[in-house]
Amino acid sequence: MPDRLHITQLSPITQACLLLSMLSGVILGVVAFRHSHPVEAAADVHIAQALQQIRRHYVEDIDETTLARGAIDGILGQLDHYSTLLDPAQFEQLQKDAEGSFTGIGIEVDSQDGRFTVIAPMDDSPAYHAGIKAGDRLTNIDGTATEGIDINQLLNLIKGKAGTTVAVTVNRAPNEQLTFEIERARLSIDSVRVRPLEQGLVYARITRFNQNTAAELANALTESAQTQPVKGLVLDVRNNPGGLLSSAIAVADLFLARGVIVTTRKQRGEQAQQAFRATLEDILPNKPIAVLINAGSASASEVVAAALRDHQRAVLVGTRSYGKGSVQTIMPSLGLNQAIKLTTAEYFSPDGNAINQIGIEADIPIDPETESVDTEDPWIAAAITALSKEI
Repeated sequence: MPDRLHITQLSPITQACLLLSMLSGVILGVVAFRHSHPVEAAADVHIAQALQQIRRHYVEDIDETTLARGAIDGILGQLDHYSTLLDPAQFEQLQKDAEGSFTGIGIEVDSQDGRFTVIAPMDDSPAYHAGIKAGDRLTNIDGTATEGIDINQLLNLIKGKAGTTVAVTVNRAPNEQLTFEIERARLSIDSVRVRPLEQGLVYARITRFNQNTAAELANALTESAQTQPVKGLVLDVRNNPGGLLSSAIAVADLFLARGVIVTTRKQRGEQAQQAFRATLEDILPNKPIAVLINAGSASASEVVAAALRDHQRAVLVGTRSYGKGSVQTIMPSLGLNQAIKLTTAEYFSPDGNAINQIGIEADIPIDPETESVDTEDPWIAAAITALSKEI
């Protein structure tokens, strides 16, 4: 029997070929884990041949690691605007985001057709206080035009040490161009904030879905109930760009005693369709809920909003949500000290409704120009009015 192949003994370019091949289910003629589809096998051979020709004939010497990363990044760039190659710094940053802290200006950015659009600024972040809004299109960062650069290059322009400043220029509909001087800061994400409202109602703001969000929300509501009985809940996910799908499922599970929370679907492979179901008891049984959504409510926020509405557990107040209904999986690469973020599925509401590029309409529409996250917020007032009819 031949000796076991150790990935760490391979050159960076061979590692890249292995990794690219694994995405299509085969290992590029080095080791065959299973018989591949002829078209997939041909694609793998073409990739290997192209890389070999580049190595042999390109006019200058090529760093093998750079070539390997470029090959992977190029293929991912042909898939969709969420699939990308994360360099070591970006991979580390992603892990910190999930844990609840990072350094930056506090914006979530989407990339489509070469344009970078703000999904939402984080509450109380430098971007939020500077005046950045959901829907702003980033056109220039510190004198560098964003046209023609990829998402990784954009993030490298924005990020920096806490206390330093960055000039961010945006286009805001219809034809307004604005430049903001924003100071970067160390941001600790308190994903849940809770306070009492009138009539025994409680307001809970979720800024992002990280590892601890569901536990934080459950604990906060339990503490509120010790002060006075909770008669209803206003759950605010406005300008919440999402986070961990598992966290969204756990939050929705707090208020659902049974049934499907979300279904993920992909085109092929095992578990092409997977349903995630409620497993816990409702912590606010028979208490009405209103969920606040807007154009900055994306991904995990939409999972929660759609699940609670489809089960007639909540009424949605606000404007149409963003419409990001795809699942990205983080895959550490083979010895290249980075990771692939790959779109692996789309998710659907319990009633089977698609969310991706569609969004969710509010049951009670609100004029977006009246939005404000404070005690005088007319959106919260509308939610209170709706809930007071059910108390």
